[in-house]
Amino acid sequence: MQSSRTKSLPSLFSTVFTLSLGCGGAGADLSPPAAATQPAQPAQPASVTPLPAGEVGATAPLGAVFAAAAQEFAVPQELLIAIAQTETGFYFVPGLAGDAFEGQPAYGVMALRGARLVRGAQLAGVAESAVKTDVRANVRAAAALLRAEADTVGGSDPGLALPGWADAVARFSGLATPEQQADYVDGGVYQVLRRGLPDELARLHGFTLPARQDLPETLRPRPTAPAPEWQPVYYSGATWKPAPASNFTSGRAAKVELLVIHTCAGAWSGCWGWLTTPYPSNPYKTSAHYVVKEDGASVYALVDEVDTAHHVGKPWMGLPTNSRSVGIEHAGFSYQGTNRWTEGQVATSAKLSCDIVKRNRIVRDRDHIIGHYQPDPVNRAEDPGTDFPWADYMSRINTCVGGGGAGIIVDSNQANNGANARFTTPSTSWAASTNVAGYWGSGYYVATTDSVADSATFEFQLAAPATKEVFAWWTAATDRTTTAPFVIFDGAGTKLGTVYKNQQADGGQWVSLGRYGFTAGWNRVAVSRWTTAGSKVVADAIRVE
Repeated sequence: MQSSRTKSLPSLFSTVFTLSLGCGGAGADLSPPAAATQPAQPAQPASVTPLPAGEVGATAPLGAVFAAAAQEFAVPQELLIAIAQTETGFYFVPGLAGDAFEGQPAYGVMALRGARLVRGAQLAGVAESAVKTDVRANVRAAAALLRAEADTVGGSDPGLALPGWADAVARFSGLATPEQQADYVDGGVYQVLRRGLPDELARLHGFTLPARQDLPETLRPRPTAPAPEWQPVYYSGATWKPAPASNFTSGRAAKVELLVIHTCAGAWSGCWGWLTTPYPSNPYKTSAHYVVKEDGASVYALVDEVDTAHHVGKPWMGLPTNSRSVGIEHAGFSYQGTNRWTEGQVATSAKLSCDIVKRNRIVRDRDHIIGHYQPDPVNRAEDPGTDFPWADYMSRINTCVGGGGAGIIVDSNQANNGANARFTTPSTSWAASTNVAGYWGSGYYVATTDSVADSATFEFQLAAPATKEVFAWWTAATDRTTTAPFVIFDGAGTKLGTVYKNQQADGGQWVSLGRYGFTAGWNRVAVSRWTTAGSKVVADAIRVE
């Protein structure tokens, strides 16, 4: 049975982690403040023993930690395990903040933060600094907090069955509304209990969690949202969960040309819950168009794509980001270190991105499909994560959009090219430009046509002879030539053909130049100036597949 996440523990829990921010840009010019450095806390009590340096999951520390905390505070061990799986997938969060809970950083396998962290530390009799950096203190604080919530709702009976803990779990979540709490209980913690966890986690962490199919599907009432009176423009695979009017701007001031990838730095229920929390409870009026669950099983559409979500507070390339972008949030934490997103989440996200890109004709490069860190490298340096698999993600989008592999793309900016692609900088008669929108990558070269042997050359390397189709990309305008010459050569320098294209049309898309038999080595496509004089010819990018 598939769990929502399976991750190993960091090798060193007793390290004091540096605070870092995840996602959480807001409307126009608002962003939640960066997490401030915390003042030094008193030394932790002697009863809290940090894990030895270098202790790893093979020694199964978590099983013993959960068991001890469950016994000490008289709470079910399986509930602590299910909460940790729901919150973090057993990742020890090193103080990551994002859209959930007003930008407060989360800590540890139980993702404690803010007032809940402070209260849990007090109830467990440990220092706040220990809760942030020590796995035992973190789990003990969570267990103490769960115990206190159970006492509040009258769940003090030590023999209370698991369903009887649902109200305490709802209060433990810290979520604001009955709908959010119900999602956390039934779709999060108790779903983990109903499904159980795979054997590899038992071997890794030293605990077992068999499936509890006897548990009811619904333990908390969940209100049903009324159907919208209009049909929002959103991905057909998503469920409509509208954000309040305070959290987005009706309409757009610009054409959609960007897709922004975020991480929420919080679990699913808190992620979509915060983005649908109205102002002033959500003081930054934060939202996004979509949220993808950790396991990829659910996608919520929060804002109609014709409207402007408040998800990035900084401009990108000198222009406002929100008005010209679609934003996708991802439940969970930054993709970095031991924290890897599930295949389900990455695959679902790429499929969603493919749909958005196709419908909005967004250019498929890293200037138009971006992470939140790009417009806001100071406050959102780890959003969506320093190890996010951009090459794989872009390949998935390209494969989906094109119905096949992206092949080799050669851009007119060499910095955008891989090891098997290169662009030869043309003569000074060619000028770098971004004047006409719809270019591939970060710009293009343009020159005046004339009877002169002067070309911009795209080269691609093949490991073996192969027949490939060649495509070209350009920006269209009325001053362009209608007979732009594309000359194709193999690795031996043999000319395979010349194709003339009308660059006043078909701009901003891949246009086929035909199929050719290429040799192993470096083959090339030259865009020549030699055609009827007085017009402009563009060299932007080619693709070979």
